[in-house]
Amino acid sequence: MAIALDKAYLSAIWLETLFYGMNFVLFWACLTMLTIRRRTPKINKLLVGIAMTMFAFSTSHVSLGFQRLIEGFIVRRDWPGGPGAFFSDVSIPANVVKVGIHTVNSVIGDSVVVWRCWLVWGRDWKMCIVPIVLIIASAVCGFAQTVEFARAKNLHSAFAHSLQIWNGSLFSLSLATNVTVTVLIAMRVWYMLRMAGGTASFRYWRVLVIIIESGMIYSVALICELTLYFLGSNAFYIIYDPIAQLTAITPTMIIILAALQLTTNDVHSRLTRSKSARIFKPPQVDGSTTAPLESMNFAANEAILSGEPKSTFLSEISGAPAEHGSFASAKPAGQVSFA
Repeated sequence: MAIALDKAYLSAIWLETLFYGMNFVLFWACLTMLTIRRRTPKINKLLVGIAMTMFAFSTSHVSLGFQRLIEGFIVRRDWPGGPGAFFSDVSIPANVVKVGIHTVNSVIGDSVVVWRCWLVWGRDWKMCIVPIVLIIASAVCGFAQTVEFARAKNLHSAFAHSLQIWNGSLFSLSLATNVTVTVLIAMRVWYMLRMAGGTASFRYWRVLVIIIESGMIYSVALICELTLYFLGSNAFYIIYDPIAQLTAITPTMIIILAALQLTTNDVHSRLTRSKSARIFKPPQVDGSTTAPLESMNFAANEAILSGEPKSTFLSEISGAPAEHGSFASAKPAGQVSFA
C-alpha cells in the first residue's frame, strides 16, 4: 500500500525531531569532552569547529523542515491540491536549502569517518585515497543536485528522471564511501586485536567499537534510503530527513570516543601493555608479596652512591617509612616479586 506524500513528510519530520534530540545531547557531551573535561593540554579547535558546524547545519535542517510543515498543513492547506501538492514542489527555496545543507553535512560527516580510518591505519594516506575520491565525487553530485532542485520549477516530484541521476549518484557514492571505510577499519581493528591477543571478555566491546567507528549505522540507513528511492516510494522521505541528523550523530560519536580515548588505537595500546605485563611477570613463590613496578622509585639508587642509610633506601622503594631506622625492618629479598 502506497503512503501519501503529506503523511510521509509528517512522519519524516517527527522522526527527524527525535533524532535531533539525540544529536543535541551528543553535541553538548562532545563539547564537554573536548573543552571542560579534555584529556589534552590544549583544546582541539578543529574538532570543536567541526562539531559546532555539523550541529548548526543539523539545527537549520530540522528548523526548515518544521517551517515547511507549518506552511504545508496550516498556511496552504486550502490551496489547490492541499499539502500533498505543496510538498511535491521540490523547487521551493526552503526545500532547496535543505538539500544543500544535507549535502554539506553528509560531506563533513563522511570526512570525519575517513579521518578516523586514517588514524586507525597509522596516518597512512594511501589507505584513504579511494574514500577521499568518493567524497569529492559525492560533493560534486550533491551540489549539482541542489542546483537541479532549484531549477525544477515544473517537476513536482523528487523521483523525476533528471533528479534521479544526481540523487541516485549522491546516495550511491555516500554509501560506497561508508562501506569502504567500514571494511578498512574493520580489517585494521581485527588485525590489531588479533596481534595484541585480546581476552574473551573483550569480545562484545570489540564489536561495539567497530560498529561506531566505521559508521555502520549510517551505512544501513543509506541502504534503506537508496532502496526506497529507486522503488519510487514516498516512504523514502521517512528515511531521508532523519538521515540529515545521522550525518552529524555518527561523526559526533566518533569524536566523543576519541576524546574519551576509547578508540581502537587506545584499546590496542592497553592490550599491548597488558600483554607486556604478562610477559615480564615471573612466577610467584608461596607467601611472596607483589610490588607493582609503578610504585618503584629507581631514583633512590642515588642514595646508595651518596652513602645514605640503607633503611632510607629501602623505605623509598617500598613506599613505607623505615621502622626504628633499622635495616632489619625490611622484608627478605626472597619474598618480593615484581608484577
